[in-house]
Amino acid sequence: MRTQSKLTVLTRPWHANFTETNHLGSAFLAEPHKFDKVLTRVFTASRLADNPLTAMTKGMGRTSEIESFDWEWELMGASSRPLTAVAASAGSGVGLTPLTLTLDEDWFKPGDVISPAAGTERILVRIQSGPAPAANGFSYICKIVTDDTAASLHADAQAVGCQWSKMYSVYEEGGDQSGSTTYAMPMKLKSQLSTMRKEYSITGDAANQALVVALMDAEGKVYKDYKWLKYAEAEYWIQWHKEKERILWYGTMSNGVAGANGRAARTGPGVQELLKDSHVHVYNTLTEKLIREYLLDIFFGRVDMNNRNIVAYTGEYGMLAFHQAMSNASAPFLTVDSKFISGEGQNLAFGGQFVKYIGPNGITLTLRHNPMYDDREINHIMHPDKQVPVESMRFTFLDFGGTGGESNIKYVHKKGGYKLGYVSGLQTPYGANKGGLMSNAKDAYTMIVHDQCGIQIDDVTRCGELILGLQ
Repeated sequence: MRTQSKLTVLTRPWHANFTETNHLGSAFLAEPHKFDKVLTRVFTASRLADNPLTAMTKGMGRTSEIESFDWEWELMGASSRPLTAVAASAGSGVGLTPLTLTLDEDWFKPGDVISPAAGTERILVRIQSGPAPAANGFSYICKIVTDDTAASLHADAQAVGCQWSKMYSVYEEGGDQSGSTTYAMPMKLKSQLSTMRKEYSITGDAANQALVVALMDAEGKVYKDYKWLKYAEAEYWIQWHKEKERILWYGTMSNGVAGANGRAARTGPGVQELLKDSHVHVYNTLTEKLIREYLLDIFFGRVDMNNRNIVAYTGEYGMLAFHQAMSNASAPFLTVDSKFISGEGQNLAFGGQFVKYIGPNGITLTLRHNPMYDDREINHIMHPDKQVPVESMRFTFLDFGGTGGESNIKYVHKKGGYKLGYVSGLQTPYGANKGGLMSNAKDAYTMIVHDQCGIQIDDVTRCGELILGLQ
């Protein structure tokens, strides 16, 4: 809340990293006596709910442990593809005369029947001889498969850039030739982890200072001693998990920024950077038609219709836009419906929200809230009418399905990369130091957490984003 708001009756100063009793006193948190006022904060119970990507990967066992900082994986593409004309055809094939095609690869063989992606009617051409090396490609002598002497190639099929796909192979009686076979070679992809660290320090006096704060853990237990230490630890872990979630969404691949010791502060890519090469579309108005056509574009001809399940992460206003799009599309079917109108007499209730879409051809879309997209602290571009982050209306589509039981999206962490330790002086995390070894002479200790983690999307073409445009 803004400090100048008329609803604000008290503000307390912020501080970071190192807590002294002066900080507590100036914030009215340290008092010589416990009053009846209690500030209750729920922390660990909401950790996974506030960090949905961590919940859906690490929290669901979709993890991969590696021993190096970098990792590679291979992605197999389609085993065949169209070849592209690199020169205009010599001849049109009219009158059953030979014509010459110059294509970019030498994959086809005599007897292969190919078809151009041009014209309104399918035309079939049989390769008679070739391939032979030619400028920028390979030439094939062909004939149109027809008995119609008036048949010829469409003008677009004769042009540079026309794509030609193999249909099948046919041969004469007693022939000794055979059709071509093409093979897909896997692509190799590479990514890297991010190294994260976070610390807090606390003096002995502050650690034992009584506060006007009660803390509740995930099981609902309220701590009665109201010590700063428990609040500091709770706040520390909330921020730690939030920062990890942020880097999984927003991290950018970088090796060029040096740290204090001169070594690179390396960062791995987050989901948004990984999806730059996926299906990214800018929209102005969200509709059921847009969602349907967008998802069909992702899955069409690539994913079996029995395995088209996808999750869309969005902010609160994205969820409202999705609900409105589904409401508009379903309006003709929702006159009086017990799912939206309940109760009777003077106790009628109206309402409901669409959070799932079952589309054509086996598509199932589940909507999930992503608090990162609503966070005003990190999203500064505001919608001019609604005054909420534009990011709140971003939709990130993630397909977690995979082959062989493997998830398409995984949380990756380095073996032994998670570390937690204390640097203690006269104060330790377990109380006052009474004769133990010290790392420094301060009446304080520091806790440091270190982790190396990242996110992997095996096949980004099964994912994508719808991003709101401001035009």
